[in-house]
Amino acid sequence: MGCKKCEQVYKISVPKYGGILYEDELWIVVHKGDPVGVEGHLQLVAKRHFQGPSDMTDAEAATVGLILRHCEHVLQQVTGAANIYTAALGSQYPHFHVHMVPVSKDTVMPEQGVEWDTFLQEKLAADGKLSVSDPKCAEIANKFKRQMMKTPPQYTYHEQSRARPGWFVAWWHRLFLA
Repeated sequence: MGCKKCEQVYKISVPKYGGILYEDELWIVVHKGDPVGVEGHLQLVAKRHFQGPSDMTDAEAATVGLILRHCEHVLQQVTGAANIYTAALGSQYPHFHVHMVPVSKDTVMPEQGVEWDTFLQEKLAADGKLSVSDPKCAEIANKFKRQMMKTPPQYTYHEQSRARPGWFVAWWHRLFLA
């Protein structure tokens, strides 16, 4: 297949920590695989292969913020992180995915001193200079999966409603005047 993210979407490769943590018609959520610099570093991955927001369908564009907000809220709950940092870079894999990185005082590297060094931490993990707890990554992934099953995102998007500008008037007329 050639695309690591497509392989996750089509379940050709199973993410190391918890598999697919959430899935709907447009998106999946996985724990980032090796190298991992921060426990609980999740990724929201588009099911369709495209590079960035300018390539999104109306449905993808209408839902990405809603699903991202919900996922980050759940991630913050299960990790106790002070913040969730968000990034969509697209440089390594040309398949749209968003990094969700829980940040707390524990994830700040003392010698660097800034929270956004989470990607530096990933580089250090790749070089064998930093290690995270596999059991902790799995625990966070499983807690996230369970919480998403209990409280899935509440959004709907209807392609036909976007395509017809008078849909609301027609719906209201049928509902109240017919």
